[in-house]
Amino acid sequence: MNLLRIPVALLLLGAAALAGAQARTRYELNEGRVHFTVPPDWAAIMEKTEGNPQLVVFRVPDASAEGSQDMASVTVKTQLLRGQSTFGALVQEEFELSKQQTGYERDAAGANENVHQYFVQRGPTRYRVHDRFGETDGVWVHIRCQRPLLDTTPVAWTQAFDAACQQVIASTGGGA
Repeated sequence: MNLLRIPVALLLLGAAALAGAQARTRYELNEGRVHFTVPPDWAAIMEKTEGNPQLVVFRVPDASAEGSQDMASVTVKTQLLRGQSTFGALVQEEFELSKQQTGYERDAAGANENVHQYFVQRGPTRYRVHDRFGETDGVWVHIRCQRPLLDTTPVAWTQAFDAACQQVIASTGGGA
């Protein structure tokens, strides 16, 4: 009788492990002031959820970049504001940092005072970077979507990446 219980227990333990391994899609930063959702196939590769600033970096699956140093990613970064003037200063600081990257080239498409789109060079690969800035509940929110520009990347993947990035932006609820 006890020998029969062991396989059943192992089966239940395995099912529980699989349930726990389901992809996480909901995230919170700054004690729940900022919350957002991501697609289930995105893997969080870095999380800093204490202190100021806070951030989560996601690796976005890209079959075209497999086996290379290239990686599509999305970063959600937050920082508590110390007044409304802090928002503009943080945005300007990020603009200046982006301009210092190798091969920086501004892309005016879709840009405004809270959106900065540009290209940079990372090794042999050119990247498209889309930065969006917003504020929610006294917290500055910066969302960066970046992807390598590879000849082998299907148009459908690029469209899905851009759409998913916009969904993350919309899910923050802060205009980011």
